[in-house]
Amino acid sequence: MSDRLFFGLWPDDALRRILASRVPDLIGEYPCKPQRPDQWHLTLEFLGNVEAARQPALHAAVLQALQALGSMGVSEEELIFDRLEHWARPEVLCLVASTVPPGLARLVVALRAALAERGFEPERREFRPHLSLARKARRRVSARPVEALSWPVRTLVLARSVSDAAGSRYEPLASWNVAQTLTPALSH
Repeated sequence: MSDRLFFGLWPDDALRRILASRVPDLIGEYPCKPQRPDQWHLTLEFLGNVEAARQPALHAAVLQALQALGSMGVSEEELIFDRLEHWARPEVLCLVASTVPPGLARLVVALRAALAERGFEPERREFRPHLSLARKARRRVSARPVEALSWPVRTLVLARSVSDAAGSRYEPLASWNVAQTLTPALSH
C-alpha cells in the first residue's frame, strides 16, 4: 500500500483566519474554484506515491535535515507573500513570495539532500514558495503586487494527498517544530 505524500508548511489557526479574511478580496469575481481554508498549505517537497514500508525513512530524513539546520544556527524565519500570480499550466491562482528567506532555502536543500540519501528522487526545480488560493483558474490574470502577508516558518508537516469525488484533501500525518530548529542555540 502506498500514499501520495508531500512535506509542507502548515498554517496555524491565526494565520488561517487572516487568510480567510483576505482571500475573497484577492479572488474577487474571478471564475475559479477557491481552495478550501482547511487545505491551505505551502508545499516544500512533493514526494508522490510512497510505499508504507518506506515512510519511516521520511521521518529520518526530516530529523537529519533539521539537525543539519540546527548546527548552522540560522534564525527564525518569516516568509512574506507579496504577489498574486496566475499559473496557466496548473490553472491556479496563487500568492507568491518574491524572495525565499535563507533559513527556509537551507531547509529545502537539507531536506532534499536527506531524501536523496535514502533513495527518494527530490524535486530538481528551484523551490518557489507559493500558496494556491484557487484551482481551475483558466482565465489569465496579470501578476500584481498585493499587501504583504507574513507566514512564520514554524511547523513542518508530512501530509497525505487523498483524491475522491469531492476533490483533493490533505491530511497531516506527522509534524515537526521548525521554529525551534531555526532558532540559534545559546552558547554556554
